Amino acid sequence: MEKTYLRKELRELLKSMDFVSNKLLVDEKAAGKDFQIYFKIYQQLGLAWEYLGQQCKYWDGYRKTREKHEVCKICGKVKTLKNKKNVK
Repeated sequence: MEKTYLRKELRELLKSMDFVSNKLLVDEKAAGKDFQIYFKIYQQLGLAWEYLGQQCKYWDGYRKTREKHEVCKICGKVKTLKNKKNVK
């Protein structure tokens, strides 16, 4: 996938996830059937995020978080770091 296309799709996907989660959390009347619908939509969006994240080639590199983790600037994947103190 192209970098610009992937970035655009991930941005739209994250906006959709925010919308669904805000709608689900804010709407106190969302119980029962409505809750299940929003939950299933959010699960499907999560699967789409996972798929698009696998297409990412980490073009823009990583950024550091407050917890000193390195996270991809495009897809949000955490770079695995080995703890050198525990390696023998």
